Amino acid sequence: MIQNPPASADRQRGFTLIEVTVSLIVTVIILLGVLALFDFSNRLSRVQLNVSDMQQSLRVAQTDTVRLIRMAGRGGLPLGTLPAGWAVAVSNNVADKTHIGDASTAEVLPGTDVLTIRGVFTSSIYQINTANPTAFTLSPAGAPTTGTLHILDKTPTAIPQDLTAIKDAIDNHRPEALLLVSPRDAGVWAVVELDPGASDDSTSDIKVGFKVAGNSYSQFSSSGAGVFPPDLTSAAFVGILEEYRFYVRRAYAVANDPNTDLTPKLSRARAYPGTQKAWGDDPANWQVDIADNIFDLQVALGLDTPAKDPAAAACAAGTIASDDVNCGIYESADGENDDWMYNGEKITDPLSFANSDLHYVRLTTLARTDRPDHGYRAPLLVKVEDHVYDATDYFNVDVPDQAPDSSRKYYSREYRRRMLRTMIDMRNLG
Repeated sequence: MIQNPPASADRQRGFTLIEVTVSLIVTVIILLGVLALFDFSNRLSRVQLNVSDMQQSLRVAQTDTVRLIRMAGRGGLPLGTLPAGWAVAVSNNVADKTHIGDASTAEVLPGTDVLTIRGVFTSSIYQINTANPTAFTLSPAGAPTTGTLHILDKTPTAIPQDLTAIKDAIDNHRPEALLLVSPRDAGVWAVVELDPGASDDSTSDIKVGFKVAGNSYSQFSSSGAGVFPPDLTSAAFVGILEEYRFYVRRAYAVANDPNTDLTPKLSRARAYPGTQKAWGDDPANWQVDIADNIFDLQVALGLDTPAKDPAAAACAAGTIASDDVNCGIYESADGENDDWMYNGEKITDPLSFANSDLHYVRLTTLARTDRPDHGYRAPLLVKVEDHVYDATDYFNVDVPDQAPDSSRKYYSREYRRRMLRTMIDMRNLG
């Protein structure tokens, strides 16, 4: 008698080889798709993080600089004759091997601008009691070489004055620049040098001694360089004059090794005004880094120069309505023959801007990501303000540059880039 196998035997045979193979192939395809999606998401996240860091660097760079630039001239320092003015000065598209101070200081990235600003930025503007004949003295009276002034803890109208800054300068024997402004005419002013040895801050009536002859700041004077104004026989206000220089510092991935990747930084220098001496005699003040990976700083200056307006005659005659384009600060498409310095002119004649008020400083910064995006190629840089990039410029080349690790090559255009432009209204110079 033949017995049939149990009905469940067929269900216990398992998968065939073909079924297993198909299942594995399907599984591998799904896993590869998941891995590809993960890789794409990871690369996208890295790019977005790099771009976010770069944009933050741009914001930090401009936030730190705009506040000080807007205050240029505070305390009564006039603009002067551009580009080497008193309150504002510009070194345009600097040459290779340019240093921010003397040869021992940081090197500026070629082709970028250096913006120098001066004013009473961080300390108070002290008011002098002009009714007191002993509050301001010059010696000798006819051709002064020294002088003294007295600063009280309260103004003549009983408003408290913060004496911390002037006391600190005296106690630390810093030869600060003191900006003196006449009570009769704000156009009469001079900068003298603080003499800590002739000063006394032991009481609330601070005696401030200063040098007139042989001082380091005699170039700053309403009567011309080296001439103390004869009409400045009294001072209504005095402030500690400061100078800051904003620039792009040339730096490399390996310090002082030009064979490694370029890692430029926006930096700020503080010096005694008009000198090549770091403030506080501290070399560290030549390079206070503000933001990483800023590779260009361009400055354009907006002045109201009626002779360059396209409708100057009509504006002067009042036959057309005044507006910013036709009768205000005019800017042409190519930057030629308009009210802006360093916005694209082939030739900049400082005399054509003389005796004009500075209304705006336009600050343009270019940044790049901290890390390259392999396979990406940034567009060629052509022109930013009056900085023209050619095909051989470092940031336009598409050939490998030797990296710290010789097994890895970097391409300048693999870095993503962004530009930020800010118009700064000059409060004290318009």
